[in-house]
Amino acid sequence: MAIWDRFPDDRYLSLVPWARLELVSDGASAPFSFIGGVAPEVVASLHEAYRILNNSVEATITDVFAGRASLEDPVLQARVEDAYAELVRSRQDLRVHILCGREPDGTFRWEFPVDPAQRPRLKFSALRLVNSLTKQTTSFDVDGSMTPAVGKLLGVLEGTHRVPEVRQIVASVGPQLELKLMRLLETLNEEQCVTASAHASVGAYWLANTCDRDIVHLGHAGLLYRQMDRFLFFDPWLVPWFAEAPIPSLWGSLLPKPAAIFLTHEHSDHLDQRTLLQMPKDIPVVVPSRRNRRTLHYDYHAILEELGFAQIVELAHGERWTFEGGVVEAVPFFGEDPCDLELPRNCYLIADRGRNTLVHADSGPTNDGRSALKEGVIEDLVRRNGPILTVFASQQQLLEVPARSVTACLSPPGRWLERGENGYLTSAYLGQLVASARARLFVSYATGGADWLPDTLPFVFSPGRPAGRALLTAYWEPMKQLGELLRLQGCSYHYSRALDIFRATPDGGVQVVDGTEVLDPSRLFGVDSSA
Repeated sequence: MAIWDRFPDDRYLSLVPWARLELVSDGASAPFSFIGGVAPEVVASLHEAYRILNNSVEATITDVFAGRASLEDPVLQARVEDAYAELVRSRQDLRVHILCGREPDGTFRWEFPVDPAQRPRLKFSALRLVNSLTKQTTSFDVDGSMTPAVGKLLGVLEGTHRVPEVRQIVASVGPQLELKLMRLLETLNEEQCVTASAHASVGAYWLANTCDRDIVHLGHAGLLYRQMDRFLFFDPWLVPWFAEAPIPSLWGSLLPKPAAIFLTHEHSDHLDQRTLLQMPKDIPVVVPSRRNRRTLHYDYHAILEELGFAQIVELAHGERWTFEGGVVEAVPFFGEDPCDLELPRNCYLIADRGRNTLVHADSGPTNDGRSALKEGVIEDLVRRNGPILTVFASQQQLLEVPARSVTACLSPPGRWLERGENGYLTSAYLGQLVASARARLFVSYATGGADWLPDTLPFVFSPGRPAGRALLTAYWEPMKQLGELLRLQGCSYHYSRALDIFRATPDGGVQVVDGTEVLDPSRLFGVDSSA
């Protein structure tokens, strides 16, 4: 029996929310698979040099913690540089790509070839399927030519396409790929990962239970903005049911179809490949522009094209994505960059019919003190658009030794043993940000906010585990301290949890509505599955 004969033509196909699917690399494109502006073989050499020296650098860090050494000692920097140069001189494969050594005047030279035209070479070998209910795992082989088609197919399995529409989309890829996609559908069906519903009502349900200009917190940095009768997503990080937590979670077909997705930066908790793989592919994805790079850039095109997206829109700082009644403007993103790579990143201002909201994400002061405040960015936004009513910003306070950053190999070895900020946002800075924005509500987010998020990232706080959060934040400034500071400025403070709804009020303010009942993932699943 053909796969199309298993479902009536009048049914809508969707992936079940407990289906966990992710593309698996064969390792050939690692490490730093998505860094552009430098040849992959050069990145591989830089990483190899870092890997070999890592144990020695870690020993030095241990000496610092033991009180036998100090990060302020300039001798540490020279030792790392000299050891790095010694290593490179001893390896022909490293010398091909890395030029380094001590100059006669004592300065350290460290160079590698860069080329703006260089793109990463990606290669996925399989699609991994996990049914989180049955705990069954299977792997479906893919090749380079097939991966975008797989992403396109998964993107239409979100409950708004009937069987004939899905069949037509599968047939549009050509005879060879059509057979492979049909086998994938058969595998999904055999693993109980696809279902058919009589109705496609989730979008209508969201329209009935939210209001125009509502903002819904999806967990961590994920935001959903309702703009009239459509929805804009920002940094969605969604988790399949029961994959990381024993409770139902927000996932693909439980959400309305987005009109566009906006990504702020390349970190995995803001750009989640698993989430994007199952998003519709006939929508624009707005990303930071390569025009804002210093030297290197994250190649959003490389990963998004592999996932099946065809409309990738780059917004440089100051550029706008327009919609009826307003715009989303790309705002400079500073900081969260211990190695000072200055990869292009964006914050976003939503300016919609006189109401302004800033998606500030993890942005903050850089190692050398630059910020949206110092550079006059916020002041300029207010001058051109009016007060920014609501600011969504991270409240984390993280410093690290750059040698422990995943991007350390791309930075000068002499700086590995410095202190670098990784999102160091003090109450004083955030208070100044709010004052400059003339905000009436500050929303602390992008630090978890959902019980279903995994505990694999050290700054993700689970609401259900307050002791773990207390352990992580024991030496931070108390979060309540910021709330007290903001109240003196006439601005409210709210620590956000997933499914909080931020709703405009007639007096120009913002009301926080608890959406945990009306937007409960189990309720959302029942909208169509019970029909």
